[in-house]
Amino acid sequence: MDTCTNVPNQLLSAEFLRRGDLEPHLERLRSEYHTRMRAMQASLERHFGGQATWTNPQGGFFLWLTFREHVDTSKLFSLGVQNGVAFIPGHAFSVTGQFGNALRLCFASQTPERTELGISRLAETLKAL
Repeated sequence: MDTCTNVPNQLLSAEFLRRGDLEPHLERLRSEYHTRMRAMQASLERHFGGQATWTNPQGGFFLWLTFREHVDTSKLFSLGVQNGVAFIPGHAFSVTGQFGNALRLCFASQTPERTELGISRLAETLKAL
């Protein structure tokens, strides 16, 4: 028990754990996130094959995309938001402003269909840059 979490949620969580439901739940999540990661990688291959490289993470919820040619992902971000797609520009992960041609994409929060739409919008935005 703690002072921040309401008691009904504490009781629900305790029962969830007591029944042994945590591991099966985690397995379902791992499977779903893996499917979403693979869908994003396939979409990136369709839209950016030969123009960029991306990571194959062993954990987490994000892919790191690096453009082979210099692309200012800060400018791309501004245009992308106008075009209905968002990401984190690479320079946000550097205290010295490095990674200006890279960006971070979240695969966990969207369905494969929404991911395809977002990646296609990102590709169209890049063409307009």
